[in-house]
Amino acid sequence: MSAQSEKIRLLTMLARPAALVLRLWGFVLKPWRRIYYTLRLMAQVRTMDASVQCDGKVQVSGTGAITIGSRCRIGANTELQTNDEGRIILGSDIRINRGCTIVSYAHVTIGDFTIIGEYVTIRDANHGMKTHEPMRYQPHVAEPVAIGSDVWIGRGACILPGVKIGSGAVIGANSVVTRDIPEFAIAAGMPAIVIRQRQ
Repeated sequence: MSAQSEKIRLLTMLARPAALVLRLWGFVLKPWRRIYYTLRLMAQVRTMDASVQCDGKVQVSGTGAITIGSRCRIGANTELQTNDEGRIILGSDIRINRGCTIVSYAHVTIGDFTIIGEYVTIRDANHGMKTHEPMRYQPHVAEPVAIGSDVWIGRGACILPGVKIGSGAVIGANSVVTRDIPEFAIAAGMPAIVIRQRQ
């Protein structure tokens, strides 16, 4: 048997038990990770119910003017940012999946039982766009965003400033919501338009 073959055989023999140990260790640590990330978020957020669960790291930046209701579950790599007078208010029983971004310069409210798919962006402000100075240096122009209860926002959707989404509405994946969506409407597209009503 060649030295190379012997080396591969030895690595295989060591890798299997090591992989088993890592799997068992991960199984033991999983509930503790969720507790750790939840406590980490609780240390950064002014008002948060103890029943909230975090699947991984949630990034909080800005003023920290955030309220999170009971029994919410927040996915890993979610970003919550408040600037200036901005506030983020999350109701109860909300599910925010991984990779979402919520940024507020004015006010973002999300009602109870809302489901937010992966990589959704919700912003209540845009850069100023006057022509006399670079957009990068202009102050943000903010308009509140209000999302009702029991709303389902599909993966990758973008909710823009000033939008109101009525309770029970469904927003299709990858949609860009630029105007109000009524209650129980199903909307999709770029820009999102109502395609039918929920029955």
